[in-house]
Amino acid sequence: MKYIAGGASIVCPCCQNDTFDKDYRQLNTTGLSFFGLDWANKNATILVCKRCTHISWFMKEPNVDKS
Repeated sequence: MKYIAGGASIVCPCCQNDTFDKDYRQLNTTGLSFFGLDWANKNATILVCKRCTHISWFMKEPNVDKS
């Protein structure tokens, strides 16, 4: 799938591919992990390049490119 972030099409910085798989990852902090409160940490959206598998991280979820 193709995505847009900040009004620009997302392209892999390694291979210039423009198709990605989307997933989510938790941004663990030592403080909350120490107290067993990992569920309270923020999540990030990741896009994994379908060609070279480079992972790009986004704090705000990218939009699907419908063009």
